[in-house]
Amino acid sequence: MNNRQAQVRSQREVFATGVTVAGTHEPFVDGVAFTAPGGAVTVVPCDPGLPQVALALAIGGRVALAGGEISVGGSTDRADLQVRTRLVDVADVTAPEDTLALRAVVAEELALAERPSSRADVDTYLADRDLSGLRQRRWESLPAGLRTRLLIELGSWHPRVRVLVLAGPDRHGGDVGEWFESARQVADSGLTVIVLCSPATAAALQSLTPSGAFA
Repeated sequence: MNNRQAQVRSQREVFATGVTVAGTHEPFVDGVAFTAPGGAVTVVPCDPGLPQVALALAIGGRVALAGGEISVGGSTDRADLQVRTRLVDVADVTAPEDTLALRAVVAEELALAERPSSRADVDTYLADRDLSGLRQRRWESLPAGLRTRLLIELGSWHPRVRVLVLAGPDRHGGDVGEWFESARQVADSGLTVIVLCSPATAAALQSLTPSGAFA
């Protein structure tokens, strides 16, 4: 890695120290700490449901912290975090509606990434991935690994994104190694990828990828 590459990756590094997000009666997350380097996948164990959603929103600067600090490239400004992060498949926040057709999900994600999203553009995207025959299929009926792979890829296309936060991909079932490999491919392009998953899934991934980054 040359000096320029090292500088770019440092600008995408995420530091979380003592992160706490308040809940109605008790914190959704309390005292979370991790370092996520640029150009790598960092797996952060987090209980499913509201804790994962709250932590994803915190990393992305979408909620105020009750304690602790999050920085991206050295900046703790929430507006910076919002611009630099893309929250992928966060339940009830950025996750596609189950009843939408694949073509509709792709069109929406292309538009969010500020890419052309006409019917022809969607058809080209799907054809390039040998998915034309699935264009009318409901999102919920597609294999879990395929759904997560597409969301990771399209999320990485956002023009100002530096950090992808993937929340709870294991909730869909399927082979965890499949979506982890998709996350690693995006990280290889230089982005920071943070995966929030259950402690059990994090442990399974650690046994599969002993050289990976785990919080």
